Parts: sequence; structure tokens; C-alpha cells
Amino acid sequence: MFGRDSDRNWEKFGKVDPYFGVLSDDKFKRLALTDEAKSEFFRSGQEYLDDVLRKVREHFDPTFVPRYALDFGCGVGRLVIPLANIAQKVVGLDVSPSMLDEARRNCEARSIRNVEFRNSRDDLVQLEGKFDFIHSFIVFQHIPVRRGEIIFDRLLMRLDAGGVSVAHFTFGKTTSFRRLLPWIKRIPLAANFANLLRGREFLYPHMQMNSYDLNRLFRLVHEHNVRNVYTEFTDHGGELGVLLYLRKPAA
Repeated sequence: MFGRDSDRNWEKFGKVDPYFGVLSDDKFKRLALTDEAKSEFFRSGQEYLDDVLRKVREHFDPTFVPRYALDFGCGVGRLVIPLANIAQKVVGLDVSPSMLDEARRNCEARSIRNVEFRNSRDDLVQLEGKFDFIHSFIVFQHIPVRRGEIIFDRLLMRLDAGGVSVAHFTFGKTTSFRRLLPWIKRIPLAANFANLLRGREFLYPHMQMNSYDLNRLFRLVHEHNVRNVYTEFTDHGGELGVLLYLRKPAA
């Protein structure tokens, strides 16, 4: 719907408010970010990953430990860092060079050396080999739907036999006003004036919130011969979503 605007806005977040761009809580805004808040930011990533892996082991494989992991839309490394502590190698993909630079600094500060960061392309040709764990959380919602479907298809191609993918998508909104917001934002300068009403700078970037058709997503899953699926529903401030836990059959 908005073409490549999502990429440009994400890079703006990477430059002006990288942590808030990942988790939209005022405590993570650049001007409010304390050492304590930053520690909380990364602690939330560890807690989230622990919960995800617990469910993978509960529903798919009680002995599962990622070896070669990919985090799509890695941002500043909130989930890459805890993944790097258990996997042999981790690749973080993101469309924002500024986000990737901050993620590298965060890994360097922790002496983490088993992570590679790469700029994301829709065709994923920058990747080599396959992964036994592919993850993406609160990312696809910011990508136009048809682009997101293509990327999800490419990610599933990269999932190794017996591997697990955990991917989050939004599919609906709780109120009529939220359903109208994407159309309102298409009006020239509407998002900019909305920034002023929220006390933000006129040119502050805005996030797309796109809803996916679950039937189309499950068709992609089926086409990749995935038969083992676990789902968990989410609600982020009225944005309804689902976490898809998928496991490819072992070779």
C-alpha cells in the first residue's frame, strides 16, 4: 500500500529513535533512555526468547537448541544477543543501516563474535545455506502485505529440514478507527500533523501497521510442506496478531 515507505521510515527510526522503534514505550525514546531502561529493553528480549524456546520444546522437540539462527528484522539486536549466547552462529537482517550499526555496537560491547549483520533484501540472496531456527517478531506488520508474503516465502525456503520458524503477523484491529488509520495516513501530511498532536516533531517517522490474510499465510506454510504448526494470538494495543510456530519435517 505504501511501497517502500516502510523502509525509509524504518531507517529514520534507526537514526532518531532506534530503541523506541523496536519497542514503542516512552521509556525507550532516545531522550528518555537511561541505563536502567536500556537494561530492561535487553532483558525483555531474553525473557521473550526463553518463552519462545520453551514453547518450541513443549510442542515440537524437547531437546531443541538453535545452531544456525536467523532473526529477520533484528533492529538493535534485542533478540540477536540472547540467541548468540546459545547458537553457534546468528545472522541478523534489517533494512536499516542505522539499526544494524547500533546492533553491532551492542554486540561489541558484550564481546559477542558469532553474529553477522546484513542488510535485508526481499529476495534474501545475501544469505548462504539454511537455518535450523528462523525468527521474526513485530516486524512483518510494518511491511506492505504483498512484499511481506514474498519475504515469508523466501524465509521458509531457507528453513532446514527439521528446523523451526517462529514468525509474527498482524491480521486485524479491534476498532473501526484503527481500521481507518492506514487510509487516513495516505492523506498528504496527515501523519505529520498527527505527530504534532502527539507532541512529536513534524517529520517524526510513522509506522505502518498492516493486516495480513491468514488464509494466504497458511497456504504458503502448506506449500512448504510444513505440517506441524502451533499458534498463539497476540494483542498489541488493539492490533490483533498471531505467532506462528512452524516445524519442517525432518529429512
